[in-house]
Amino acid sequence: MRQNPSVHSATLSRRLARDLAPFDVRPAEPERITEARAFAAQLIGEGIVTAGDLERIHMLSGEAALFTTAEGGQLTGILAFVLLNAAGLAAVRTGAFNALSPADAHVAGPGEPARAFYGWGVAATTKPSARRLIDGARAIMAGAVGHLPKFARPTTEAGHRLMRERLGFVDLPGCRDGLVWQAPFAAAVAEELAA
Repeated sequence: MRQNPSVHSATLSRRLARDLAPFDVRPAEPERITEARAFAAQLIGEGIVTAGDLERIHMLSGEAALFTTAEGGQLTGILAFVLLNAAGLAAVRTGAFNALSPADAHVAGPGEPARAFYGWGVAATTKPSARRLIDGARAIMAGAVGHLPKFARPTTEAGHRLMRERLGFVDLPGCRDGLVWQAPFAAAVAEELAA
């Protein structure tokens, strides 16, 4: 059996930024994380990751956890996710992963291979920003993180529709708490193995 390709989070962080740039989706500046979290809470609800945890994971992953888009200088959309190491992937599979406050030991830090992608959320206030975020998410799922298993636990009906209908996620077999997933893309795995 082939082993998952090893792409360190620092390399993956650069690939994510590169793949999202054509959609005008950029890594969040650390000083704007609190604003981005408040923005998401207004749209999704308060039951999301805290600003402190969002900043911790964003910095731990090499600024690869929170991406934003703006129109006219105003924040209009966010895309948030966690790059997981082997322990984080195991925690997701066993139900031990805490999505609201991920353990540092589960996050792929600089120099550590990412083994999975966990979608935290997407939120936008305008149709153009929503379109850019969705198109950007598709681009990274086919590109930068295409070689990884991808997981998410949508909490809204719109989130469920987005994950299943537009991004191709399915219910994780055997899971009864709403976790969805997407297998690695074979072409992306082959490309990573060849690199």
